[in-house]
Amino acid sequence: MRFNRKVLLLLLALFLAVLLEILGGRVFSRYILLLRGIRALLGLVAGIVLGSTGASLQRVYNNPLADGYILGISGGAVFGVALAEITRMPSLDFLWALMGSAVVGVLLLTTVRRVDRLLIPVMGIGLGMFFSSIAVLLFMMAGVEASRTFYALWGTLGRFYEYGDLPVILGVSLLSSVGLFYLSLYDRDMDAVSLGEEEALALGYDPHATVVRITVVSAVLVAVITSFVGVIGFVGIMSAHILRGIGIREGKAFYLLSGVVGGVLVLLSDAVGRIVLGIDPPIGVIMSVVGAPFLVYLTARR
Repeated sequence: MRFNRKVLLLLLALFLAVLLEILGGRVFSRYILLLRGIRALLGLVAGIVLGSTGASLQRVYNNPLADGYILGISGGAVFGVALAEITRMPSLDFLWALMGSAVVGVLLLTTVRRVDRLLIPVMGIGLGMFFSSIAVLLFMMAGVEASRTFYALWGTLGRFYEYGDLPVILGVSLLSSVGLFYLSLYDRDMDAVSLGEEEALALGYDPHATVVRITVVSAVLVAVITSFVGVIGFVGIMSAHILRGIGIREGKAFYLLSGVVGGVLVLLSDAVGRIVLGIDPPIGVIMSVVGAPFLVYLTARR
C-alpha cells in the first residue's frame, strides 16, 4: 500500500478523530482523560475491525450491502452475550458471543451456494432480527438491568469500562490486529472471488475456500467486538463505499483503509454524541441515523 495523498488524508482524519474523542469535552482531569483514552482505543479497534471485515465480506459475497451487521453476525454475537448472562457466566462473554456468531456463519455458508448472493443480506437481516429479539428476551429473563440490555443492542464505547480493564482491552486490540493481518494476506483471493466463481477458478483461486475462510475470521472478529462494545451497525457498508467514492476499490489498500474509515466513523459518531448532544448516547443509534438513509440510497441507486 503506497502512501499517496488519499492515504495520508485518511490517516490524518483518523488522528484528528482520536484527538477529538480524547480532548472533546469540558472536563480535563487526569482520570477523565484516561477514561476517554480507553474509549478512544475501543472505538478505534471497533471501527477498524467492522470496516475491514465489512469490505472483506462485500468482496467474497460479491454484494455491496454485506457487512457483519447486515449479515446477522452481530445479532448472533449479542445472542451469545445474552446466553452468558442467563447462565450467570458473564466473564465468558467472548466465548458465548463467538458461539452465537458461529451459528449465523454456518447458516450463511450452507446457503450461499443455494441462493443468489444479492439475496444474502436479506437472509442476514432476518437472522440478525431473530437472534437480537431472542437476546432481548434472555436479558429480561436473566434480570439484566435495562440500560445494559439497551447498550448491548445499540453499542457503547465507555459505559462499562474503567482503568482496570485496560489490559483486557489491549488484549482485544492485539487479537483483532492478528485477525486483520490474516485477512489482509488474502486480498488477492478476495478480489478474484469478487469477479465470479468461474473467473476465480480460472485464475487459480478456490472461491469456496476463500468464502469460508473470510466468513469464519470475520465472524470471530465481529464476535470479539460485539462482546465488548455491543452492536454497532452500518460501519462496514459506509466505510467501503466511502473508499469506492474516492477511487480505492480493490487490493490490500481497500481492506486496510476501510478499517481506517471505519475508525473515523465510530470515533466521530461517539464524539459528536457526547459533545454536541451533551449526553452519552448509544453509538449504534448515531451510526444508524446516518447509516440507514445511506443504505436506502445505495439500494435505490442499484
